[in-house]
Amino acid sequence: ARLRGISTSFPSLNATSSENNCNATIIEKNSSIYTLENDSPLQKEALALLCENHLKLEVGSDFTALFISDIPFAKAPPYASFYLSKDKEIYSNNSDLVKEIYSKNHFLNYIDNEPADSLINELLFISFLSKNNDKFLKDFLRYHFFTWFFAWNLELIKGANSHFYKGLGLLMKDFFETLKKNN
Repeated sequence: ARLRGISTSFPSLNATSSENNCNATIIEKNSSIYTLENDSPLQKEALALLCENHLKLEVGSDFTALFISDIPFAKAPPYASFYLSKDKEIYSNNSDLVKEIYSKNHFLNYIDNEPADSLINELLFISFLSKNNDKFLKDFLRYHFFTWFFAWNLELIKGANSHFYKGLGLLMKDFFETLKKNN
């Protein structure tokens, strides 16, 4: 698997081997803004959690509870609108605003059946900007993404039952805290 700033190799879900073939290496980038530190305690904890063998049923159940539905609500809805609107709505004015930002930046590769301000679309946009417009990337992160991401990330880490999603949450936290600090 590849994450921006770090290359990782994880065991497959339902792996039966007791060996743990997990490793991580830092990818060098022209700008140090995208480089994670090897000695980050948060990154080490995240990678340890991600390197465990995971059961498909456990990860699938956690995915549903975190992002789709749980009684009485999803634990970590991955939509900026949910965290930025007082009514906790999805497809709010914020989603329309983000869609306009995409259009102005000629970003047409978002997933249309998701709200424009869904985590997946915003991560795709951040990746696009990192290759095309570093100046606007910093503005987008500061004035939009960071206004909701860390609240969502905290909900993900607190709400996850599987080590897979806890590890993913910690790794994302480490990456975006580093990115924020270097902006």
